[in-house]
Amino acid sequence: MHGGGIHQSLKERFGIDTAKPIVYVMLRRMEEAGLVVSQWDTSGSGPAKRVYRITQDGIDYLKDAIDNLKNVVKLIRMLISEEGSSDV
Repeated sequence: MHGGGIHQSLKERFGIDTAKPIVYVMLRRMEEAGLVVSQWDTSGSGPAKRVYRITQDGIDYLKDAIDNLKNVVKLIRMLISEEGSSDV
C-alpha cells in the first residue's frame, strides 16, 4: 500500500486523522528499522508511488506489540476492578 492509502486507511478504519507527513516519517523510520520495505510503483497513470510492504520482522514486532498491549489491558482491568483496588 502507498503512504496516501495508509493515511486514508488510518482515518477510515481507526479514526486516526494525522497529518500525511507524519505517516511518511513513520514509514521511513519503520523502513530504516527493517519493519517494512518499499519500492517504486511506476505502473498506471500519474507519478510513481512508493509502495510499502511489511517484513517478517515487522510482523514479529506487531505480534509482540499486540501481546504487550493485551498484558497492559489485563493490568488496567485488575487495577480498576473492585477486587484490585484498596483504600489508600
